[in-house]
Amino acid sequence: MNDFIEFLKVELPGVLDKLNSDTKPSWGILTPQHMLEHVVGSWRVSNGNAAARLAVSEDELKEHRDFLFSEREFEQNVKNPIMPKDGLWPLRKKDLDAAKQQLLMEISDFFKYYDANPDAISVHPILGKLDKEGWLRFQRKHMQHHFRQFRMIEEDAVL
Repeated sequence: MNDFIEFLKVELPGVLDKLNSDTKPSWGILTPQHMLEHVVGSWRVSNGNAAARLAVSEDELKEHRDFLFSEREFEQNVKNPIMPKDGLWPLRKKDLDAAKQQLLMEISDFFKYYDANPDAISVHPILGKLDKEGWLRFQRKHMQHHFRQFRMIEEDAVL
């Protein structure tokens, strides 16, 4: 996980520079800004800036947690049960650059939050209660999935 933390703290700004508003995804319907705002949302829950409720059944929760703690990666076009069934949600930021800046801020807030609250646990809507290590595991898989989607990292890159 230390490599991922190093990626977040050192390499991420340069990787974000590879994403432009006209970048087309390799799969899926997300625009670059929708993807970043989606990723920002998970960081906001992980860093205490937002809260979420569990949105899956206990059976689904076990399956999702088994995935999280496995070495498997997200599949292309995986369906997120909390996303709109058809179409995309309204954008929250004025432009892609504002979404990039918010992502960097939310990640910084994550590390500040856990420095001040090392035993904090918050609820991911699909994965249930996660501590710092659980959130980092999720964020690595999640960002790797979406950064591959927009060719911001190589297809075989591991964050």
